[in-house]
Amino acid sequence: MLRFDSELIEATYVRRYKRFFADFQDRNGQTLTAHCANTGRMTGLLHPGRTAWLRAQPPGRKLAFAWELMDTPEGLACVNTARANQLLSISSTESWLPGATWVGREPRVGSHRFDLAFEREGAPVYVEVKSVTLCESGRGAFPDAPSERAQSHVALLASMAAEGVETHLVWVAMHAGIRTVEPACWVDPKFSEACGLAVSAGVHFHALSTQITPEGIALGGPLPWHLSD
Repeated sequence: MLRFDSELIEATYVRRYKRFFADFQDRNGQTLTAHCANTGRMTGLLHPGRTAWLRAQPPGRKLAFAWELMDTPEGLACVNTARANQLLSISSTESWLPGATWVGREPRVGSHRFDLAFEREGAPVYVEVKSVTLCESGRGAFPDAPSERAQSHVALLASMAAEGVETHLVWVAMHAGIRTVEPACWVDPKFSEACGLAVSAGVHFHALSTQITPEGIALGGPLPWHLSD
């Protein structure tokens, strides 16, 4: 389990602005401004009045708090996109990458950095991780905003797979309501198309569930995934 370093602070969500800032109210009615480590639209999550959980940041940071969790009608969602990478880096790969040996985080390939690196029988294995919070009636989808960066990630995975390099894309469901995962073709059709080409090229796709609490996040089992129609 990925445990939070300190006890999270419960607060009420007020608004998000300038992409990386969000305001909350604590139990005493005091306004708390927190860093939002999420560049997406956060569709379905930004409802004023919902309960959120913040983390106190170390002294010297621009903002005293960082936003970690948001309550939804289906359960908790983790809005800090870095947590998906951290969770996979400390969790067993038995269910989705058996037999591979851990190497490290952010391996460089040319000018690009992938999220995770493993090794299998002396050959490199590269993994790209996507944090999924867009959820509609149990249907998880990525991305929640058009992303040229995500498109390029998948295209590079495909080109490497075509050359015989083992590559993986892992969707991590960071929302308790997600039951299946797919590319969000209605949000970013180019990303959806890139995923289809990647599968044809030999990129391995996975979707994994999580259990999220204010104490920490645990990796669950595989979820069904499919390409968009």
